[in-house]
Amino acid sequence: MPTRRTVLRTLAAGAGVAAVGVAGTQAFGGPTGAAAPAPREVDLKPGTGGADVVALQHLLTAYGHQTSADGDYGPLTERAVAKFQGARGLVKDGWAGPLTMKKMLDNGKVAAERGWGNRHTVRAVQTLLVDLGYAMAVDGDFGPLTQSSVEKHQSRCKLDASGTVTYTTWTYLFRPPRKPGGGFQKGPAVLVAQSGSGLATWAYDCGPAAFVALQLRMGRKPGRWTDVAHRGAAIDHARRTVLGMTNNTRGTGQIRDEVGLVAGFRRLGVEQARTGGFDDALAAVRAGGVSMLGGDLAVCARWNGRSTGSTLHWIALLDHSAKSGKYQVADSSSKHNELVWVTRSQLASFARSWGDSVCVQ
Repeated sequence: MPTRRTVLRTLAAGAGVAAVGVAGTQAFGGPTGAAAPAPREVDLKPGTGGADVVALQHLLTAYGHQTSADGDYGPLTERAVAKFQGARGLVKDGWAGPLTMKKMLDNGKVAAERGWGNRHTVRAVQTLLVDLGYAMAVDGDFGPLTQSSVEKHQSRCKLDASGTVTYTTWTYLFRPPRKPGGGFQKGPAVLVAQSGSGLATWAYDCGPAAFVALQLRMGRKPGRWTDVAHRGAAIDHARRTVLGMTNNTRGTGQIRDEVGLVAGFRRLGVEQARTGGFDDALAAVRAGGVSMLGGDLAVCARWNGRSTGSTLHWIALLDHSAKSGKYQVADSSSKHNELVWVTRSQLASFARSWGDSVCVQ
C-alpha cells in the first residue's frame, strides 16, 4: 500500500505548487460560556526543523525511541517515528502527521505535570514554552516555573489553567492560536504578474512570482526589486538564487517540494516557515498573515479571463474580508493584471488537485 508521501509525490509529478501562511486556525478569546476549545491538529513533516521538531524528538525518546534532540527532522528521526508508528498499528512512513501525533500526545504517558518523572517529556514541554517566549531552562525539571508558564499559556488559550499538560494543551503548545491581525500584512497587496515581465522561462515562474508578492505583503523588499514595472528581475532572482530552480527543470520550491519552499523562506530570515494544508493556508490569512496555495490553473483561469488547460499552479493569498468571507488573490497568470477576491469554495475547487501549503508563523 502506498504511503501518504508516495501518493502526494505522484500527484505532484507535473508542475509546482505550495502555500504560505501564518499558523493558527482559531483566534484568541471567545464568548463567555463558550465550549472549551477543541484540540488543534499537529502535523510535523520530514525535512522541517525548529522547536517543534526538538519537542518531537524529546517525546520519541520518552517513548523509548532514542532520538537526538537536534531539531533536524532527518532520516534518523524518520526511523524513530516509523518505530513509534509500527508499535501502534499505524502506517510506518516516518511522517508525524495528525494521526501519529494524536497517538503520541493523547496518552497518559505524556500528561506532564509538576513533579513529572520523565525528564524527556518535560524537556519537550519546556522547549515549546521557550519557543513561545516563556523564560526558563530546558532542564527536564517540571518545577514551579514550568507549572506557572503552562498555566499562563492555558489561560491565554482559554483552556482550563490546571498546570497539567493534557492532550489539548499539548496541541496548543505545538500550534498556538494567533491574534487576528498579528501576522504579516505589513506591506502593499501587489500583483506580481508574469505577463509582460520579459522572462524567458515564463511557464515556470508562477511560484517565484507568488513568492515575490508574498514578500512585499510581509513588508519585505525582495532581492532585485525596484518596482512592479521591473518585476522580472525580482522574479528571476527568487527563482535562481533563493529557490534554486534551473532553466528547464523544476527544482526547489515546486509543488512536489514544499519543504524546499520552507528552506527558501528561511534563506530570507523567516525562521517560522512550516508546511501545512489547505485549511492552514486559509486560516493563516484570516489571522492576518499571507499564504501561497497550489492547485489547478484551469480553475483560477476562470477568475482572471484566461482559457487554459489543467496544470499545477501557484497563487498568493494576501487578505481576507470578514464581511464578505472572500480572500484576496494575487494570481501571476492573470490576464487583466489585477487582484481578485474569491470565495472559499472557489479556492477549494482550485486546490483540489493539491492543496498543500507552507505556513509562516
